[in-house]
Amino acid sequence: ESLGTVQTTKDAYDRALEWKVATASHVLNYATFLKDHKYFEESFAAYERGLGLFPFPHPGAQMLWKNYLTMFLERYEGSKTPRVRELFDRCLADCPPEAASEFYIQYGEYEENHGLTKRALSVYERMCNAVPAAEKYTAYRLYIAKAIHYLGVTSARPIYESAIAALEDGPASRICLEYAKMETGLREIDRARTVLVYGAQLADPRRDPDYW
Repeated sequence: ESLGTVQTTKDAYDRALEWKVATASHVLNYATFLKDHKYFEESFAAYERGLGLFPFPHPGAQMLWKNYLTMFLERYEGSKTPRVRELFDRCLADCPPEAASEFYIQYGEYEENHGLTKRALSVYERMCNAVPAAEKYTAYRLYIAKAIHYLGVTSARPIYESAIAALEDGPASRICLEYAKMETGLREIDRARTVLVYGAQLADPRRDPDYW
């Protein structure tokens, strides 16, 4: 890059991609080089070629998608929304569950800022279903917080109930406590009591003395 012209550098990277001797890091360097020289669409095309060579579950795919999406959003901000959605959906269609949460959060935030609230909440719901068991509690808490923020407190009831059904006993009992606290704040004492009684079946007194 430092010795040749822009064109000779492009040719060298293109040959490496054609011959399939480039690494994921080479693709990232090429895309960044193109962006720095204002060849934005060619930069995105380089990411596309790289993802063709290094799709999920290749470890380089996460790095490429992360930088591709970030660069695209920086370039177009709130425009090109259908294309942004198509990119996120393609990424998430093949993304392994353990790598998915950051992409769902980025997607949800994009919809909050530039798209539709309904779509944003749908993205957070998809995240809850897609991430590994160890991440579901955090995912559901984020989804609940977003629903309350946009739709009001009572909108969280079906989400709490879905979370309790989907989570393992320990995190489900913690969700029950949060659900009951919400109902108490609404002066729905009978509802809160029902939730706590159900959660008691999930909370082990030896491991979760705070519940009791």
